[in-house]
Amino acid sequence: MADEEKERAEKLAAAKKRVEAMKKKAKKTGKKTKDTGDEKDTATDTPATGTPEPTADAVAPPPPPPAEEEEAVDSAGSPTLSAPPSSLAQASKARSTSFRQGSISLGSGAGGAGGLGPLSPGLGGDGGETAMDIYRKQQAKIEELEKEKGRWEKEAKELERKLGRVEGELEDLREAEGGKNDDGEVEKLKNEIEGLKRQNQQLMAQRKGHGGGGGSISVASPPPAAELERARETIQTMELEMGRLRAQVERLSAGGGENEQVAALEEKLGRAERAAGLAQREVGDLKVALERVSEKVVKEGSARSSAETKASQLEKETKEVREEKEGLVKKVEGLEKKVVTLTTLHKEHDARMQGLKREKEKLEKELGEVQGQLEKVEAENLKLRKKDAQEGGGDDEGVDELIDEERARLERRIRELEGENADLRRGIWHEKRKEMQVGPEGEMYENVDLGGR
Repeated sequence: MADEEKERAEKLAAAKKRVEAMKKKAKKTGKKTKDTGDEKDTATDTPATGTPEPTADAVAPPPPPPAEEEEAVDSAGSPTLSAPPSSLAQASKARSTSFRQGSISLGSGAGGAGGLGPLSPGLGGDGGETAMDIYRKQQAKIEELEKEKGRWEKEAKELERKLGRVEGELEDLREAEGGKNDDGEVEKLKNEIEGLKRQNQQLMAQRKGHGGGGGSISVASPPPAAELERARETIQTMELEMGRLRAQVERLSAGGGENEQVAALEEKLGRAERAAGLAQREVGDLKVALERVSEKVVKEGSARSSAETKASQLEKETKEVREEKEGLVKKVEGLEKKVVTLTTLHKEHDARMQGLKREKEKLEKELGEVQGQLEKVEAENLKLRKKDAQEGGGDDEGVDELIDEERARLERRIRELEGENADLRRGIWHEKRKEMQVGPEGEMYENVDLGGR
């Protein structure tokens, strides 16, 4: 109902706009017809010299009056009114007959204005309309009629859609009734709908036939406004028939309400039973799922406890490994320090050995020099003795004492050097090195098992 009211309101608004436009056009065309009437009166005062030619003004029908157009649009805009079809048909017939009479009287008046027929447009006064102007006006009027025809075609399509909806409602009612006593009425309604469809198809065919030759102007063809009036009447009757069919459908649906309620209750009962069975199945599935979940939880709890014990054991093992690693790191650091000290001691020992070697070489050199000096002194002593012997002796005692002292001094020096050399050869320097080193019981070092245990 809301959609129908909305469509009705839209149609009424469009119809009002069209009526206002037609009123404006009628005022403009009324002024033009007055001007042309004055020109024709002036043309009848001067007799024509040639044979008059019929103009298109006598053939073309005038535009419909605004009052009639407004009534027609109002009747088309409200297709679902509750008026009886006979009064609407009579009103449309009266409008069409008055329209035809007005067009005929206007044509006859235009023909008798000159006494001998209308004058040729080309022979009129300077302010008269030419044939091309009249042709343009008629062409514009034909275009307007074509637009109206398109609008009516759209309305016919809407009626077809409404008929389809009515057919669907009838099919639904027939399925709901299930072959009861009102099958005859349904068949009757279907026959009426088929008749309305045929009428609609005929109307569409007539409009298509009229649309093929709408661009030409002919005297024998009926005016398009009359065809539009007939189409409007047909659509109005179709709307009334549809309203009557809709009322019958509502009555049929109201008559079968109890059966529908029973069927609806049975359907609800079946749905409730199906829902109960489904709920029972779901409860069973939930029980099975809960059992599975409980078993899974138990398994996960046992696995979690075993995993926790394993984790605690692994933590203990990692702690022990970390402690062992720290102890090994400390031992490695101690060994590295020991290696550093040993390397430094080795370097010092090498330096000492080099120093001792140099001292030994120096002492050996000095020993050689002392021995050389001793040999020189002995040689000199021998010379002196020989000299003294040759001279006959003098102060031999003083010289001998000096020689003895020098010899004793040299012998002591030689013995010292020989002792040092012997000490170096025996390895007394090892004991001295041990005395210089720090013992293993010192605070800086600790015993390290080099066997890898």
